[in-house]
Amino acid sequence: MSTDARLPLSRLCAPGAVPAGRDILPGVPARAWLARVDAWRRTLLAAPPGDVALFEEDAGEFAAALFGAWQAGRTPWLPGDALPATLRRLEAHAGLAIGQLPGALVADPGGDPGALDQLDPAACRLVLHTSGSTGEPAAIIKTLDQLDREVDALEAAFGPRLAGVQVHGTVSHQHIYGLLFRVLWPLSAGRPFSPRRLAFNEQLTALGATPLALVASPAHLKRLPANQDWSGLSAGLRAVFSSGGPLPSDAALDVCRLWGQAAIEVFGSTETGGIAWRAPGGEQAPWQALPGVQWRVEQGRLHLRSPHLGHDQWLATQDRAEASPVGGFLLLGRADRIVKIEERRVSLEAIESALQGLPWVAEARVVPLPGHRVLLGAAIVPTAAGQAILDGQDRAALAGLLRDGLAGQVDPIAWPRRWRFMTTLPTDARGKTSQRELMALFRPHMPTPRWRERSEDCVRLELEVDGGLAVFDGHFPDVAILPGVALLDWANRLGREVFGLQGDFTGMDAVKFQHLVRPGAHLDVELTWRADKGQLGFRFSSDTGVHASGRLRFAAGQGA
Repeated sequence: MSTDARLPLSRLCAPGAVPAGRDILPGVPARAWLARVDAWRRTLLAAPPGDVALFEEDAGEFAAALFGAWQAGRTPWLPGDALPATLRRLEAHAGLAIGQLPGALVADPGGDPGALDQLDPAACRLVLHTSGSTGEPAAIIKTLDQLDREVDALEAAFGPRLAGVQVHGTVSHQHIYGLLFRVLWPLSAGRPFSPRRLAFNEQLTALGATPLALVASPAHLKRLPANQDWSGLSAGLRAVFSSGGPLPSDAALDVCRLWGQAAIEVFGSTETGGIAWRAPGGEQAPWQALPGVQWRVEQGRLHLRSPHLGHDQWLATQDRAEASPVGGFLLLGRADRIVKIEERRVSLEAIESALQGLPWVAEARVVPLPGHRVLLGAAIVPTAAGQAILDGQDRAALAGLLRDGLAGQVDPIAWPRRWRFMTTLPTDARGKTSQRELMALFRPHMPTPRWRERSEDCVRLELEVDGGLAVFDGHFPDVAILPGVALLDWANRLGREVFGLQGDFTGMDAVKFQHLVRPGAHLDVELTWRADKGQLGFRFSSDTGVHASGRLRFAAGQGA
């Protein structure tokens, strides 16, 4: 389908614009889907005024609710997930909820496709969220006109190779990449799209030889098992897209070898929209601008002018770049991943590059940790050689090797002080490893104890309660108060550590919470163990008085 033949998103619901028999989803014709759009339109017209939060994992129902909201004159807000903390942040902006959210409105089963109208592409808006460089979600407003221009660029660049395909994806449509590639572009171009996200390789191999395009992420593509039978998928695969981060060269080669297709990498962001693409994917290939996008490099940074921005001005990005001698541009990392440590500018990407050049490291991400002075934390996925050290020795041994490996490459003040070793880096629904998720790896649930006295049946220690502890999250949104359950958990953890308790927790007695614990509190802790009764006594106090006291019971006969 050419760009001339594709249907603008604003006309998708206009009477007669889509042939009634055309499949929107496999086996779901346009008339049935448009009836769901009208059902959502009617539901929202009858609801109180205001913007709506939309979270729905079924892509077909999501699309119907999205267009139904626009038909009703509402602005949908798309959270990246349905976690309580995420939804609390939305409450001030979107008073209504639709889809799979607590208290969500439910659309009636009926609907009349003939009642729908053509949309105003400038008036219809959508709010997406991006994690940003700080890890805090930022709201990004997009108009339907901007989204339609992106779809037009994608169809111009890649449409000819997608004739007759169904669209499947491993990424969520709650974010800009999945929204465009899995939902809006197929709707506009007349390609059926699958309602479910494919999270497992077994689901991919079950797709068979039906012509298809796959919308994936580097997080998925760089972990393709070579021993999987990919013959069915490769027989039908016409294109595979990747976005959300650079695709490593070895992963790009694996895609070609196992699936018989060169991965098409797409570079962009929620803020900028689509910028450029390259195929075959791989870290050294230059990027080519998408149709309509202009670029230039000034002072080492990429500047853009694009119809996806919502204005006609040049935008300076935080991406370092240089022009490629063979055309296009090369990306050299982010300009905003610079931190100051003891008044020296330190590149986090340089440290990651140095770590990944060591034989024990497959992947590395480095993040600055909050505190009185900046310290760095490193999240490491070890190679087989690195894992052998973890298995044969311990974490300290591998961390020592990595510090030694950084000598001569990285200033010692910039060496990571805290390490996390894992089989894979954490990723979100977009397949991205966000700053927020990395920071969470280094946020403890309990302060480090300072031991004062220890004996067989009694210990005394001190705890400094830092406001950055993870246990403060999500309990009291308006004020930082340590939940009482955290003190019970600390008593349990400390008791098991110092008295060697192995038995199951069976209950508690005489538990009292007398004063609140706030960030900055200095707690004196006393723990006593009665082995004959299986009781752990605890008392948390400070200059304020006793904060909590009581006894925890454990299975009889356990402990020192």
